[in-house]
Amino acid sequence: MKKTDRISEKKFRKAGLLFLMILLLLVPAEASAAARISQKNKTILKGQSFILKVKGSSQKAKWSSSKRSVASVNSAGVVRGKKAGSAVITARVGDKKYSCKVTVRQSVAIVTLNKLTISLKKGKSTKVKAKVSPGSAYNKSVSWTSSNSGIASVSAKGKVTAKEAGNVIITATAKDGSGVCASCVVTVEDDRKPLILSETALTLYQGQSQTLSVSGANAQVLWGSSNQAVATVGADGTVVAAGPGQTQIAAMTADGLQYAYCDITVLAAETNPSATALQFLNVLAGYSQVVTAQKAAGHFLGYSNSGALVKNTWSEVLNDMVQRGIGYTNCAHTICLALRDMNILGTNQSFWGDDGKIHYGAGVQETLEQHCRIFYVDKTADQLFLENGLLPGDIVIWSGIGHTNVYAGDKCWYDTGRTTNGSYMKIKELKAAGVPSQTLTEDKKNDHDFPKLNKQIYVFDSLGPRGINLGSVKVGWIIRLL
Repeated sequence: MKKTDRISEKKFRKAGLLFLMILLLLVPAEASAAARISQKNKTILKGQSFILKVKGSSQKAKWSSSKRSVASVNSAGVVRGKKAGSAVITARVGDKKYSCKVTVRQSVAIVTLNKLTISLKKGKSTKVKAKVSPGSAYNKSVSWTSSNSGIASVSAKGKVTAKEAGNVIITATAKDGSGVCASCVVTVEDDRKPLILSETALTLYQGQSQTLSVSGANAQVLWGSSNQAVATVGADGTVVAAGPGQTQIAAMTADGLQYAYCDITVLAAETNPSATALQFLNVLAGYSQVVTAQKAAGHFLGYSNSGALVKNTWSEVLNDMVQRGIGYTNCAHTICLALRDMNILGTNQSFWGDDGKIHYGAGVQETLEQHCRIFYVDKTADQLFLENGLLPGDIVIWSGIGHTNVYAGDKCWYDTGRTTNGSYMKIKELKAAGVPSQTLTEDKKNDHDFPKLNKQIYVFDSLGPRGINLGSVKVGWIIRLL
């Protein structure tokens, strides 16, 4: 080859290389790597968003939506679902277009349960139902979970089964991915019966005692006192008042699973009646003397529970005895008359005992508590005598017999109803003693309660004090004048 030919070939090669370099510079960047959109199909829920990108291009894309009411897109390619439907999201890069079909589904907005709280006994089951809203939600199913399946489990269909005592939360969560959920609280009850004490609060005087009974125990019961300087308790539940103050007596089964408490108040021992109590006894003694004197004069005090026959004041009762030949009282009425004369009760205020309970008129309990101490004992009179638990002037409400009277001391009572301080008189005997027939006829008509004044009336010789023997009948409440 000639030298000139070799020179021409080299020039040709250089020119070709230069042409290729120029050609490469003129070719767009996209030609070096195929550009593509990050997703071509996407399903989302209303309110959800995701990001689209054009990969393989360094140029900025211009984004648009074929239906902005269904799915919108911003300049950064963030797509947001706005309502159920379909839309095409397009990215324009130079003269190229890239698209993604977006399907928007209606999400669950609310999950509601037919039960918010459930109580079940161990081993029992119940069904909980879930409802999702709106009705147009594309996936209406829910999943169920329990915060503690050891206490209560829940099936895939919402069946809750109680396993152990305790509390647990059952939750239904929408399966559409929205995260919407609803919960209910399940309480699994202990299958043990509650431990119950005969008293939950007790007031005793120093030196007094009372036995507490317990029911519902599934195991041996152990007793304890939070302050033995105030009260102690024996293995049989007998509480002994040791000193003034307050404490709590606890009863607990040996396994520690059942327990109950009684609040104890111990008052300083009282050995003498108050001046007010002595005054009260003097008033009753005066009444008793009047009854005895009036009966001797042919004026009688009879027994009646009728509000139409008993009067509001002792002077009115005495006036009936003198003017009409007969007046009326009953056990609680006499006591109220004396307290009214002492200005402790108002003219129309009254209370009475019935089966160990105290029934108060309007505002009476508050009035009495300003002048009296009211406490529950549940003991026979003989027990109280042994403990020095009764003081002269104590007003006593008896359990089981609907009776109220006043302890006078030396095991005697002021009583209008249970002692033998009078006798039944026949109507004809009262007429013969000078009680007008018209009076007895009116009283028979107005007597709306036991005993009916048909043939005879119980007439008092006095109000006491007399002995009384109620045997095993217990004193329920004591009202002690301060």
